[in-house]
Amino acid sequence: MNDNINSGLNHFAALSGDYGAKALAPIKENFPELAEFIMGSAYGDIFQRNTIGDDWKEIAIISALISMGQFDQLGVHYVMALSVGMSVEQIKGILLHLTPCLGAPRVISAFNVLLATLEEIDYSTIRQNNI
Repeated sequence: MNDNINSGLNHFAALSGDYGAKALAPIKENFPELAEFIMGSAYGDIFQRNTIGDDWKEIAIISALISMGQFDQLGVHYVMALSVGMSVEQIKGILLHLTPCLGAPRVISAFNVLLATLEEIDYSTIRQNNI
């Protein structure tokens, strides 16, 4: 396995913990080439660059996913946002600021994913351990 893929897997695991591992498992098992591409290119390269902070990276990705109506990956990025120090209130602030541009129905869907994600994870553990 190439260094970028290993580095990407480590970076992804550090940010998303068990929640991310659970989300990635079916991709790794059924479409390993896609998992290698994502881990090598996104997490092994782009996500490790320092041009913007980790919180800004998650703001950008959360906003992009919601604007595209791609809610399946939101949970992982909510967990990552929390693990890099963002608060639930800040994530809700992102959602609120997207509402005039994207509309309430899309933001409500994104908020429902946030609620479901918070129910599934132990938020206090993320904040204490930074995953």
